[in-house]
Parts: sequence; C-alpha cells; structure tokens
Amino acid sequence: MKRYSLILLAVIALCPVTTAHALDINVQTGLSTNWWDSDTDDQGSQTYVPLTIDGVQGNFSMRLLTAFVNTRVDPSEESKESLSTVIDTKLNFSYAIIEKLPVDVLLGLDFNLPTGKTDLDSEERRTLLDPDLVDISRYGEGFNINPTITVAKQEERWGVGLGLGYLLRGEYDFSDTAQDYDPGEIFNISAEGFYAFTDAWQGRLFGEMAFYGTDELSTQDYYEEGDFILAGVGVDYFQAKWDASFTVQGIFRGKSEFQADNLQLATEDRAGYGDEYLADLTVQYLLSPERTLSSRLYYLAVMENDYDEDDPSFIDDKQKISLKISLLHQFSDDFSGRVGLEGYLLDEGRNWYHDEDREYRGLVLDVAVSKAF
Repeated sequence: MKRYSLILLAVIALCPVTTAHALDINVQTGLSTNWWDSDTDDQGSQTYVPLTIDGVQGNFSMRLLTAFVNTRVDPSEESKESLSTVIDTKLNFSYAIIEKLPVDVLLGLDFNLPTGKTDLDSEERRTLLDPDLVDISRYGEGFNINPTITVAKQEERWGVGLGLGYLLRGEYDFSDTAQDYDPGEIFNISAEGFYAFTDAWQGRLFGEMAFYGTDELSTQDYYEEGDFILAGVGVDYFQAKWDASFTVQGIFRGKSEFQADNLQLATEDRAGYGDEYLADLTVQYLLSPERTLSSRLYYLAVMENDYDEDDPSFIDDKQKISLKISLLHQFSDDFSGRVGLEGYLLDEGRNWYHDEDREYRGLVLDVAVSKAF
C-alpha cells in the first residue's frame, strides 16, 4: 500500500512560502516505461502517462495527480494478460501559516477520488504486481479523506517538524470475489529534525509510526495490519555546483490480525512481515545554469518473516539494487524537461506473488515535461 509521507509536509512547512496573490499553475506530464524479465522466463512491462497540476496562491496550494497506465504480464507457464486503465485521482489542498505563531503550521486535506479500476476479475488480478517491481501496483480503491496537520520550527542551524494525519478509507469492491471491502482507517505520526554542522554538512533524523484500523469484508471483520514503525538517519553535503544526500532507514511491522475459523480476528503467532532496510544515495551536479545531472543509487533488503520455511505463511527475503541517471534541462523560465534511465536487479524468494525464487532484471525509461503558467 502506498502511504503519504507527512515528513515531506514538514519539510515543505520549513520552506519560505510566497505571499503574492497571483495564482501560479504548473502542469507536468510525461511517459514512463518499465520493462522486465526473470530467470524463470517471465516477462512484462508497465507504461504510464502521469498528469500533475500544481496551483499556488499566496499561502494556499493544491495538487491534482492521476495517470493512465498499461500493465502487461507474460508468465512462462500462463497466458498473457494486460490491463489499461486510469488510476485513482489524488487531490491535495494545503494552507501554510508562516511567521504568525511561535511555530509554522501546515494544514492539509487530501482526497482519493475513485476514478481507477476496481472489482477486478481473476485475469485482471494477475496484473497486480509487487510494488518493488512496478510503480503502480494498485489501480483503484474507494473515496478516501486524509486531514493532516504539520508544525515546524526553524532556527539558523536547526529545524524540527511534527506531522499528524488521519486517513479515512471508503468502501469499494476490490474484486469479483471480494465485494463490499471496507479498509480500516490509519492514524499516522511523523517527525523530522536536521542540524547544519557547517555550511556544507547537514545531518537529519526522521521517523514515522502508523496505526491501522480493522478491514471489513461484507461487514465482517477481515484483517488488521500490524503497526508500522520507520526510523532513519541521513547526511547532506552541499557545494556550489553539486550536492549529495545519503540516507539509511529501517521499517519494522508488528503482528497482524487475521480472521479465524470462528470469524473473529486473531493475532498471528509470528510476525508475517520481515524487517526492511534501505540505503539511498542521491547526487546532483549543475552542468550549467540550464542543465542539472542527477543520479540515485539505492539498495533495499527485506528480511524473511518469522514463519518456518514449510509454513504456507512463510515469505522469504528480498533484495533490490537500482541505479538511475536523470538530466533536467530548463528551456525557459516557465518550461523544463527531464529524461531519466534506470536499471535494477530484484532477487525475490518465495512470497505471496510466486512460490519459487526469482531474479528480475529491469530497465525504466522516464521522460517528463513541465510548464508553468
């Protein structure tokens, strides 16, 4: 499940906000294509065209985000399957209260508009893939409302931010065999702090916790995901023409609750999710006033869960390494373009998606243009 980061909102709240009354609009679109194959002769691709519209007027801002996606899978032992659809539309509003209180405040109200495809049949469900393999792993859900509040304080060399969010998720038909699916609410807490040791070096600490409500299926309690904890540390280095950022984080999930034979929820005997670790290095270099070259190298490791290998609930470990190179060109003050190329290797053991080890190789081409009005 994709989650919205309140840590990012804290960073936004720490940044200066324009006081102009003119409405500034920025529109971005492009094309992203991901091709992959595996050592078991499984192949596939996902291509999507995103659309992002940002608007800013004074301390008020909004964002609309959606995409059209085509996912194709060609398993070695099954027939080909493809699905083309618009995904859900995200609509985000925020209002910043800057330099009027002892702390800066960012108020947010986010909506998920159910424009994507749900009620999937058995063939269409085969295109729901591991989120570490594709960017879009779910096409649609219900009408969601997510109010947030972020408070932030910045001094000359340090800054801190704290965010709270409550995600109320609406009912929808997940598939032809899972009708009237009502996912539980999510309460989210996030925090981040930074300290500038020198003009060139900055350190960061950040964390996040999420608490999940009970999912229902046809009004019957069905599942409750274990609590989520994220903790990380980062360091940034700034120079006149280039900068770099290195981040290490860990994700730890508690035990989930599943529906037992008596139709009541029962906590699983062992943790169904393994711990997750990510190391991420990004570097940007200013080639000229109009061109910026950037790269991202990251390594993801997900540990096997706590079940025995012969248990049906066992999920083996997973590793992924990815390298992306991007070039941004500013054609004019209000028009820019970007092209990126990414290669990745994904090594997965047995999991919910397949019952054997697999090694994936993938290539992602990403092109985007942005126009301001």
